[in-house]
Amino acid sequence: MNKKNKSDLLKKIESRQARVAVIGLGYVGLPLAVEFAKADFKVAGIDVTQEKVRELEKGRSYILDVPSDDVRSCMKKKLFKATTDFAVLKEADAVCICVPTPLAKTKDPDISYILAAVRQIQKHLHPGQLIVLESTTYPGTTDEVILPILEKTGLKLGKDFFLAFSPERVDPSNPKYKTKNIPK
Repeated sequence: MNKKNKSDLLKKIESRQARVAVIGLGYVGLPLAVEFAKADFKVAGIDVTQEKVRELEKGRSYILDVPSDDVRSCMKKKLFKATTDFAVLKEADAVCICVPTPLAKTKDPDISYILAAVRQIQKHLHPGQLIVLESTTYPGTTDEVILPILEKTGLKLGKDFFLAFSPERVDPSNPKYKTKNIPK
């Protein structure tokens, strides 16, 4: 393991200097992105839907659990920006994948959105980067699907980059438990 990559990343996280990218600005990704920004991390929210990005650029949230005031405040402090451009991943220290995984007819999660996100990450993967899968999927997706794609770059897990699964913990409209206080 490259201890320098690990210690550098930990220092960036502890000092709030880590740049975070959240792929997928739906009911999981947008609350997560805004919470990171409210905790003083610089966050790039990426979504393929231009209309979502336009709404966020206007300071308007389309997610019930994310007040528009929070979006505007984070944007005013230059802690959050929304984009459709995956090139922002080259500046990210941590990338959270929060894309949809609708059920297929077989009742298995459709991981095509995960695969599309990982292919974009692959283009911009760099040493010291942490990738976290948050989308709901079947066991083994992280190690058996994502890892081989990322290692095609020549970078090695645990030495050059880091990979984790952290299942989404969202209970929409729950007044007591929100993204900020649901244990992960």
